[in-house]
Amino acid sequence: MFLVLGGNMLGEMLNARRNGQVKGKKIVLTASAIEMSDFNLNPFIAFTGGFPAKIIPKSILRKRWYPPTPFNPDGTAKFAPYGLRKVEALLAEEFGEENVVTVHPAMLDRFVGSETKVVGITSMDPLGIGFVSRTYTGILAISGKSMSAMEFEDLLAHPVFSKYKVKKILGGSGAWQVHKAGLQQALGIDTIVMGEAEAEIIDIFKKAINGEKLPEIVMCKKPDPQIIPTIKKPALYGFVEITRGCGRGCAFCSPTMRQRHSFPLEHILKEVELNARNGTKMIGLQTDDVFLYNVKPGFIPNRDSIVKLIKSVHDVPGVEYIQIAHASLAPVVYDPKMLEEICPLLLEKSIWKYFDGKPYCTLEVGIETGSERLMEKYMRGKALPYKTDQWQEIVVQAIQIMNDNGMYPLGTLITGLPGETPDDTVKTLELLDKLKDLKVFFVPLLFTSEEECLLNREKHADLSDLSDLAWQFIAKCWEHNVRWWTKPKEKPLMMLGSMLAYFMYYRWIYGPKVLEPIKTFSGWNLYFRKPSTPCASELCGVQKSAS
Repeated sequence: MFLVLGGNMLGEMLNARRNGQVKGKKIVLTASAIEMSDFNLNPFIAFTGGFPAKIIPKSILRKRWYPPTPFNPDGTAKFAPYGLRKVEALLAEEFGEENVVTVHPAMLDRFVGSETKVVGITSMDPLGIGFVSRTYTGILAISGKSMSAMEFEDLLAHPVFSKYKVKKILGGSGAWQVHKAGLQQALGIDTIVMGEAEAEIIDIFKKAINGEKLPEIVMCKKPDPQIIPTIKKPALYGFVEITRGCGRGCAFCSPTMRQRHSFPLEHILKEVELNARNGTKMIGLQTDDVFLYNVKPGFIPNRDSIVKLIKSVHDVPGVEYIQIAHASLAPVVYDPKMLEEICPLLLEKSIWKYFDGKPYCTLEVGIETGSERLMEKYMRGKALPYKTDQWQEIVVQAIQIMNDNGMYPLGTLITGLPGETPDDTVKTLELLDKLKDLKVFFVPLLFTSEEECLLNREKHADLSDLSDLAWQFIAKCWEHNVRWWTKPKEKPLMMLGSMLAYFMYYRWIYGPKVLEPIKTFSGWNLYFRKPSTPCASELCGVQKSAS
């Protein structure tokens, strides 16, 4: 563990612990071990926090997969989740910087003590029921918790919470899970905060400090953007918020419920400079859609503002890498020149390299479906400024434009939306076929009804209810990923391993219906194709694609 403590402070801490007299800090902020890591500076690998925890021993995961980032000399976290840094900035201004610390769970026993009044916890996926966790814990069919759920449970089981009577306040984008599951009391959480907390967080912590009765649930109002502070200490991945909210109205998504706002460039650069000055290396641009930055009416992208933003971040001294979080596809089709101007800047500051050694840039996009009917029903705004009946064409053109400019996106797709029919799945399979020659990493997901979305009363999609077509859809996504994102020399091992997994395990879990999907994504269908059989279009070129 990367831990360096000043001699005097270390001595004081050890003496206090020997005497059982840890005073601690009045306000302690933390998150689980998995959420306090930058996954060796790879924000996309962080998705694997939703995978089953039983695959690899916890000790190895913590050391190799999501190791802690460096600590400050006093033992506090040098880097922390961006949302936690926002809360920290507000609380430090109100209660004094000397009374507020943000720490890794491994350091809780050094900072939680007799004078600690409240511990604030943030979590993105505390129970492991987010989109990724539900999908891949289920698909891998390994019983038990996801890594994120395991680490959240370990955090709450820390001995300091039984030793000291502190209030526990839970926030973050996954806080709804605990509320919806009815586990707040069982987990010993005093208050759950849902939504954007800037306007309410100080009053909540004041009550906790003063020993007043705390509300069990706080549904936060949309804050005035003027009260949103800049962070005062560096964030994991060097994250900087450039926009908040979306407004496109997708019914399964929570950001659409937030008021859309673009932060001033001066505000953004202040945080970029803070992160770069403190050695973050990467600057992550946190946004639900980068093309919403200073967007014009009708969801028309503001090319000048976007280019100025990227160039300004690019030019900050100390910035080694730039990583944009999310984007939408329609603006790329509307203004391809926008990509032509920003991609050279992103490629120059990219941490990613393809198999041929060339750099590429990436970000997450929401493809979700190939069905015009589902687009019209649940995500009409996603196609703007175009119409939903143009969606497949929009997706193909946008990703082609991205590829032409050295951008290979990660694209999410959803199966199991309420009322989804076999015809809808066929439409998505048709779209996947149109994308077969483009570099995009697909992440197929099961529909999850999040608390803060319009479909929050709908039932989660479940693997046990998936049709053969839906399994084919998932397999098709991963076949594409294997084709473009696996080194050729690794493919034979994957083919062998997948069939061993089927015969030894998965046929007993899901039955024979998963054999064809496994053969599809691992490449066996191509291997066993008879010479007289015309080559299936989706399999052509496999051998030359990612060499």
